Order: sequence, then C-alpha cells, then structure tokens
Amino acid sequence: MVADPGAVFVGLPAEVREAVLARTTVWTSNQEEAEALVGSASMAEAATRIAALLPRQVRSASSGTARAGCAVHAGDAVVVVPGYLEEPVHTNGAGDAHTGVLVAEWAAGTDWVEACRRANVAGAIKVTRRGPATAPTSAEIDAFSAAEAAGADHTTA
Repeated sequence: MVADPGAVFVGLPAEVREAVLARTTVWTSNQEEAEALVGSASMAEAATRIAALLPRQVRSASSGTARAGCAVHAGDAVVVVPGYLEEPVHTNGAGDAHTGVLVAEWAAGTDWVEACRRANVAGAIKVTRRGPATAPTSAEIDAFSAAEAAGADHTTA
C-alpha cells in the first residue's frame, strides 16, 4: 500500500495512524508532513524514522521538497536525491505528480533512487504549469533529463 497522507494524517487518532502505517509499504510525503509525524529531522533522518514505522516487507519512505529533492530509504540505505530549481508558476499537484511517477517507475522495475530522480523531475516540470492536473508525460521527463545531462539551463538544488 502506498500512503501519501497529507497534513491531516498526524491529526488522526493514534490507532488510525498505527493501522495505516501497519499496512503501508511505500510512504511518500513532503518534508513538513514527515516532520509532523516523526519530529524535526533532515530529509534523510525523516525517511529513516518513517521507514522504521512500516512493516518489514518491501518498504520505502521518501520525504522532501521540490527544490531540495527527496530522501529515499529503501532496504537498509538512505539516499538523498537532488531536486531541480525551476521557477514555480503553480505548485498545487506537484506532490501528486511526484508520488505518481515514483510509484509508476517502481512498478515498472526502476530502482528506488532512479524512480525518485524521475519523480523529482516530474515535480520540477509540474510546478512550471498552471493547474493541479498537469503532470508531465514520461517522454517529457526523458527530454528534461536529456537536457539536464547536456548541461541545459536546469540547475540541481
């Protein structure tokens, strides 16, 4: 189960939070939501603390911000995956784009770190578009990544 809980999660009764966490294998949140759940921590520490709350099967926890990137805890390792500095036009839906790409990539067999990198690209592209339902396509993520590799005007955070 994938949990992208939003800010409301920490306000739920403890037994509800525990029941959700007991069934969650992939957690994804922004850094503010992660800190609310596990206390103030760096992205890497928050991902580690959240992963410790999840069942021991396949599990991953990521937290972060569009510009700073995200930290992913998968297996026994935590990796901070840089974000991209794009001028935001509209941020609503960026987290949804990130989660969607992260999970789609993982389901397609992409390792967690590369899935997070592609999810960070998706979030960076999304914030340059108006409206919440403007997630990029896989081809757009590929083009952004190719431009980045070629030294285009995208700067990593």
